[in-house]
Amino acid sequence: MRFSLRSGRHAVPHPRTPEPVVREPHPGAPLPVSPAPDPRLDDDAPATVEVVASRSTARLLGEVAPASWRVVATERPSHHPCVDFVVLVEPDPAVVVDVIERQPGAEVVVLLARQAPTERIVTMLDAGVSICLRESPARLVAGHMVARRRRGRSPVRG
Repeated sequence: MRFSLRSGRHAVPHPRTPEPVVREPHPGAPLPVSPAPDPRLDDDAPATVEVVASRSTARLLGEVAPASWRVVATERPSHHPCVDFVVLVEPDPAVVVDVIERQPGAEVVVLLARQAPTERIVTMLDAGVSICLRESPARLVAGHMVARRRRGRSPVRG
């Protein structure tokens, strides 16, 4: 099963937007107001988010993450000390343990399938992940990461 951050339920292709049609407003008509960005996803502090083995997840998170955040897709965990979040999609528990041991300063985010059994979630949380979500929209995942930063970092695992 493919994981989709766009709908939170199933894979949805990225919509192609047609060229915008520019129309002159009627005289006296109110000017359209563009929607303001969601202030709940504002974060001035820069962060690096490493999404492992899912370019589509990285793209979707990059679209909604705070502007000061850098979202990169990698084939495997880099274990770089400057990474703030490592996002793993349907990981093997051994990979989770390895990332937590080799990157004690990073917050580990695990995304599981919608039908993932509760035992799998418990296993991931017991392994020490910071955030574990079943199939969720990208905005929700980014919101959890922003909230985690606002609450402050957990003590360094040792």
